[in-house]
Amino acid sequence: MHTKLRFTLAASLLLAGSAFAQSFVMPKDLTEIERKRFERFEKFQIKGVCGDRDLERLSKMGVNTVRGYTIPGAEEMRAKLDEVQRFGMKMVVSEWMANQGKNKNRDGVVWDFDYNVRGDDMVENFIQKIEAIGDHPAILMWGLGNEVHLDEPYLRVVNRMSKAIHERFPHHLTSLTVVNVKDAGIAAIKEFAPDIDVLGVQSYSRGAVRGSLKKAATVWGKPFYMSEFNTNGPWNFANTEWGVPLDEPVTKKVSDLKDCYVAIDESPLCLGSTIFLWGHAVVYRPTYFSLLLDPEPNGSPKAESLDDLMITPQAEVMQEHFTGKPLKGNLAPVLSKLEFEGGLKSRLAKPGEPMRVAVAAEDPNRDPVEFVTWILDSTARKTKRIGEPFRNKAQSSITIPAPTIPGEYLLLVYAQDNKGGASASTIAFKVPAPESETAASSSAKPKS
Repeated sequence: MHTKLRFTLAASLLLAGSAFAQSFVMPKDLTEIERKRFERFEKFQIKGVCGDRDLERLSKMGVNTVRGYTIPGAEEMRAKLDEVQRFGMKMVVSEWMANQGKNKNRDGVVWDFDYNVRGDDMVENFIQKIEAIGDHPAILMWGLGNEVHLDEPYLRVVNRMSKAIHERFPHHLTSLTVVNVKDAGIAAIKEFAPDIDVLGVQSYSRGAVRGSLKKAATVWGKPFYMSEFNTNGPWNFANTEWGVPLDEPVTKKVSDLKDCYVAIDESPLCLGSTIFLWGHAVVYRPTYFSLLLDPEPNGSPKAESLDDLMITPQAEVMQEHFTGKPLKGNLAPVLSKLEFEGGLKSRLAKPGEPMRVAVAAEDPNRDPVEFVTWILDSTARKTKRIGEPFRNKAQSSITIPAPTIPGEYLLLVYAQDNKGGASASTIAFKVPAPESETAASSSAKPKS
């Protein structure tokens, strides 16, 4: 499409409230069939989330794409695609795939997988799946694995799967995902899986997203999308003296997320993004990547709808960016201050000691804000609360008694308006073991 015409189209869509801000430019060195596969992106930007539930709510927020992680079965997959289509949306349909060699599941169980041995069966089973699912209009692209190590055996199987899709559905796009963008990994994909159309890039933090966008454009050099992104993860945080990551302020997360969306829109080869995570994450902490917050931080039993979960300021950033319109109605309060007395983000506490915590939140609608505080076990990989929450409507400070049992803990605080909006953050504390107990433990250790 002529550059001037593309500019006019983009401008008219913006004026119409469609918020088409993408600057995707069709690469010149694509084959005719590849150009056909990417034609839709001259008028379509991926405005997506990772997760495929509560589609009606998502469609109202300007989301046009959802990304899945597994293919549960052909019949169930077609039913999901029908639902996606009903709301005028698209889906990245993804086949879950293992790492070559050692794998470890979320429960810590280690197991082996060998593509050299199982590759033929995998490809055959995958062909049966795609033929049963068929050429569904809601399929935006196929994803082949999520953050799988880029070993040659995996990539050769991926290439066979990609060719199987293209043989049956020539206009379908295929993709795989990588963590950030590394030269050796991209070289391996180009050598062993050259049939792949789209690179999915997964980066967390404002700087990592911007760096990955630049690197993907130069090293990959073909269309890509941000298949997972969000603000900083715990691997980037400062730590307490005892090694527990310190959370970042909600205000910084909101600011960083806005910048990420601007950078994504400005990247000429980027097809858009699917933000992680549409839902409430219980792995690590719900404050890291959750666009929704569960009233029960451990994660309460959920029905098919996510309506009972509270919307966050980060989700509102996404909605405002996707729709191009100022948000109306109830808006989530922003937790702007959370620290121990004296400005500390972490501290040591005696068993049962009252801990004074300074808090503040701004509610755009000027609604009363309630602070709900849980004590969490900071050593647990999944969110694990200890005891019942403390509730306080004061706007300056709250007092929480430290646990009587020694250990490493977090204070998780929700600032919520009780109208469906909330934001959250954590601070860390530790209840040390009594000196006599620590000394006894040290003396019991064998000397090297």
